[in-house]
Amino acid sequence: MADSFLRRWFGGKAAPPSVEEARAELDRVLAERPAFETPLRWLRELLPDLVPIPDPPAVAELTPDRARAKLAGGVPLLRGEYLALDVKAFRKRWQRACAALGQPGKPLAGALRRGKLEPADMTAAVLAGQPETVRDRAEAIGLDAALAAAVLRYVLFPVFTSLEAALAPMRQGAGWEHGSCPTCGSWPLLGEYRGLDQSRYLRCGLCAAGWEVPRLWCPFCGNRDHERLQLLHAEGEETKYKAALCDACRGCVKMVTTLSALPPLPLLVADAATLHLELAATERGYTTQP
Repeated sequence: MADSFLRRWFGGKAAPPSVEEARAELDRVLAERPAFETPLRWLRELLPDLVPIPDPPAVAELTPDRARAKLAGGVPLLRGEYLALDVKAFRKRWQRACAALGQPGKPLAGALRRGKLEPADMTAAVLAGQPETVRDRAEAIGLDAALAAAVLRYVLFPVFTSLEAALAPMRQGAGWEHGSCPTCGSWPLLGEYRGLDQSRYLRCGLCAAGWEVPRLWCPFCGNRDHERLQLLHAEGEETKYKAALCDACRGCVKMVTTLSALPPLPLLVADAATLHLELAATERGYTTQP
């Protein structure tokens, strides 16, 4: 994308190194997988707006003691908490994400401008663990529900990744044996086989939190039967990208091999780089969301 376009939409500042590195990797992916040009180019345009914000909003009521109690009870840290949302910044990111979509984004942009969709309501639904209400609302007013959910995730991503970094110390030493995110409660975007021992971690697509899970285990239904768990990969990619499939619930988690935890922007790039596996799994009747 031309530098002039970036400067016009993202405030006139030069993109930080993390954006330039992610953009270069997306260019490589695009050259290898031109069939996914539309989502890849959309993500590429959005990258400057997806960098975690420097100062996360306060979550005043979440004390360390309360955090430990919530995690021990299987409740994500942000579930039911009040978030002091910067509505003005939310609206700007929403409009930029919709503008980058072109024609498909115009109805979504208009819905927010006219008050048909409200930033505070959508964010509260996510915090309450009810993101389906956003889809329902979008469908009710004639919008593409899946696209509305995708825009919302990208708009909230820089806020929630910043929150996760601030709240991470509260999770240290606390166990978490669930398939959803311990910080915000979202389902995993993908997973990582990390390091020399290839320990398995799941990564949240909203706040980028990571948590260790068993290698033979479905995060959606808890299945541990190795005969009903399988791996899907493209020829020649078996050491880099896989899709972990569960025949019990037909769930799918894309997996990537890494040395360490991917930072937020490379995490999104890894998701884009494995779209072909997601498509292949979908064609076989599996889904990345329960």
